[in-house]
Amino acid sequence: MGALGAYLSNHAIFIAAAVLCIPALIALNEIRPKEIDYIRARNATQRDHTLDLQRLIDFMKNWRLVFFAGALVLFHLCNASLLPLVSENLAHSKVANSTLFMAGLIVVPQLVVAILAPWIGYWSELWGRKPLLLVAFAIEAGRALLFAFVSDPVLMLVVQVLDRVTGAAVTVLTILVTTDLTTGTGRFNLAQGVLGTIRGIAAAIGTGSVGFIVQHFGDFTGFLLMAIGPAAAALIWAFLRETKPEKYID
Repeated sequence: MGALGAYLSNHAIFIAAAVLCIPALIALNEIRPKEIDYIRARNATQRDHTLDLQRLIDFMKNWRLVFFAGALVLFHLCNASLLPLVSENLAHSKVANSTLFMAGLIVVPQLVVAILAPWIGYWSELWGRKPLLLVAFAIEAGRALLFAFVSDPVLMLVVQVLDRVTGAAVTVLTILVTTDLTTGTGRFNLAQGVLGTIRGIAAAIGTGSVGFIVQHFGDFTGFLLMAIGPAAAALIWAFLRETKPEKYID
């Protein structure tokens, strides 16, 4: 995409993105509903020939899930705002081929995710979910602080790698923690949907509010305010017990 934007035009990026949706639609069409185990997919308990669902009022009393959602809100308030602000600064700079650098800020971290994601799941079984979450939120705070002082495009690319270290950990651990906290309830998909909605709202609010702050007080202030990873880590440390099932605990 970066090469298309740099050597053809910015319009080519959007055309290529639309074309790449076609293989995804074909793959989705090949999914056979009869091959899906809906009891396992919902993390439910089987009862006779049906599944046992937890009542919604009892599901909403899952305070560990509530505190985990709060930590994710703090994380995405920070995380969603960083890359748009960095890309804006890069676009307004006089760096040649800034489109390629922007592509690098996206592509290189994605490679890091592909490498780290399987290991995050492995390490979570060895050390637990909570320690990895604490490390991920701390790294996010460090990334925001580094962006406050770094302006060189190459160094920005190095710092952006930290985003996918955190992103790989948070993405994988969100699924694992949600699974742990909804086991036997049949509300796994509901919990995932609620968390996804909350993350989206937090990202929208964070991007808008940080944009307002940066416009009036400058980039440096914006980056400093986005270093709220320790707040999310404190919420996890204080209120969320380890969720890894006991059968995996050594």
